[in-house]
Amino acid sequence: MGITQQGIADALHISLITVHRALNNSGYVSKELRDRILAYAKEVEYVPHAASRVLVRNRLRRIAVFSSSLPGYFWEDIRTGIAAAAEQIRALDYKVDYHLIPEYDSEAYREKLEAAIAEGVEAIGIANQWIYDMKSIFARIEGAGIPYVTVNVDAPDSKRICYVGTDYRAGGRLAAEFLGTALSFKEGSRVLAIGTREEIPPDSSAPDINRLRLEGFLSVMRGRFGSVGCEVEEISSDIRSRDVQLRLEAIFAARDDIDAIYLIAAFNTQFIGALERCRPERPILTVLHDLDTSSHHHLETGLLTAVIYQNPILQGYYTVKLLESILETGTDQKPAGVDIVHSIILNENKDLYRNHHLFARM
Repeated sequence: MGITQQGIADALHISLITVHRALNNSGYVSKELRDRILAYAKEVEYVPHAASRVLVRNRLRRIAVFSSSLPGYFWEDIRTGIAAAAEQIRALDYKVDYHLIPEYDSEAYREKLEAAIAEGVEAIGIANQWIYDMKSIFARIEGAGIPYVTVNVDAPDSKRICYVGTDYRAGGRLAAEFLGTALSFKEGSRVLAIGTREEIPPDSSAPDINRLRLEGFLSVMRGRFGSVGCEVEEISSDIRSRDVQLRLEAIFAARDDIDAIYLIAAFNTQFIGALERCRPERPILTVLHDLDTSSHHHLETGLLTAVIYQNPILQGYYTVKLLESILETGTDQKPAGVDIVHSIILNENKDLYRNHHLFARM
């Protein structure tokens, strides 16, 4: 067991109430004695019991997380992780709100943020997405003096405390390792990478995550698997959902010599629909990012070969736990953040995803 306040009092030959006052900055203790108590507590790595913190604080603490709403399957998994962590800290008088903001609606974003600030939010998790006016949003949070972390999409040039999420280039590299290894034994093999063209404003600090994935993918394919031919097609991100599927069907029909397809953009539903309509007679490898509701089924049928998984459940969970830690310990010593490592899901290990959902409900 760790040292208690009574243990500190005994070691320093002072009263328990004096230790309590010094550690909680409540009541009078001379500066010299307070410094002595705090120094000893740090030396022995004293950690206050969670229940005692609640009694001392005697008020509700609020955490808020903000993101876009699409793709729904991804952000609902983020919600699952947030809910799991929120339930763990609810008994410690924490309330956690998750705000899914409509696409491109910066005004709605600012309204939700202002409401959260008015309610007394003390820490924020936020995805840095170029479809919103993130410059003004970050400025408002910083102006209110609220500590925040970025989740899923980083903003390293902001005043965020740390980042919870993944390295997007690493996701592309993992896809290349998988496909390159599988195709390197076939002479003349070819792989098609399908990305998207994003119209990111020039003054935006948000990264183009699909471009980062493509960069990671091409760096490995060209560096390690030069014998595998690699082509890239890009689809505009602002065309309608039905048109995306038609575009994909046209791409598949024009490239009957492809041995593998790597889908970078979040067109999972349209990609599956196009494959079902235009599935080639010979087997091809298909890899995409993130698990949606139909992925398990299509891994079983073979329509999908593999999914690059960045575990949004853990991203949501660790975001809340980090924000709780920041509020309890302060921001003088910034945490390192959480690097969510990609995994590759095949039919043989697809129950890993189910296990993550079971963990979130414990």
